[in-house]
Amino acid sequence: SEVAWESLKHAQGAFFGSIVVGQIAGLLVCKTRWLSIRTQGMRNNVMLFGIGSEILLVTCLAYFTPINKALGTRNIRLVHWFCAIPFAILIFLFDECRKALMRATSPEKKDPVTGQVTRDAGWIERNCAY
Repeated sequence: SEVAWESLKHAQGAFFGSIVVGQIAGLLVCKTRWLSIRTQGMRNNVMLFGIGSEILLVTCLAYFTPINKALGTRNIRLVHWFCAIPFAILIFLFDECRKALMRATSPEKKDPVTGQVTRDAGWIERNCAY
């Protein structure tokens, strides 16, 4: 039926937006292997430009009518953008906890003569770090 077909087109648009939200979470997770995002910060202007460009592109793709017709999607409501946010938060929090556990279980040693810091990789770092 026509209602089901239109619902599918709205759902495809919302799913596309959810993919972008998940990609942004993945980018923030992969920003560092060891440091927390609070320690590292968000000072990479190229990355921030990329996130802004991705958000701008997905909003254009979601609301520009000729593109909607070409992709078979429809305009989505604001609330549909938020479907993926809990999952993005979960991904982000999981990785921050993983990094904190890696830092806590991998002891560091500082050479008193040279000041060089070496780290003995703990179990979590050996098995959960890429």
